Amino acid sequence: MEANYSAAEDIKVRLLSMIEDAQNPFDIIMFVAKALEKMSNEVGYSKNVEENLRTVYGFTFLHEKLLTDELKEVEDRLKIIEERMKSDKFTEEEKVRMGFAADKHKKDIERIKLIIEEAKANGETLTVKR
Repeated sequence: MEANYSAAEDIKVRLLSMIEDAQNPFDIIMFVAKALEKMSNEVGYSKNVEENLRTVYGFTFLHEKLLTDELKEVEDRLKIIEERMKSDKFTEEEKVRMGFAADKHKKDIERIKLIIEEAKANGETLTVKR
């Protein structure tokens, strides 16, 4: 029982971190599905979740995406975070967390730009696997 409680706590912390970092909802759902699969020993559960997501939402959730699309998504999320930070609707504590998320997004943007540059220079594909 202690191991499950500890694993659940780790999942809760990671889940909140992913949300605060404004990560892709598909990645968040799949993280939770894989964690549940591992905790329940139900082999294939995460694959079933993924297939159901694709059935309901279509090909929005691809395993492979262009780095340029990824860059645009991260830049768009950063703009949303920065706009919300200017709002009076949030507490200072929430704005601090948003600031951490904004910093993470800025680092991710720079990282993706470097990967794109390197891929172009090396004649490699501009796709990333999820």
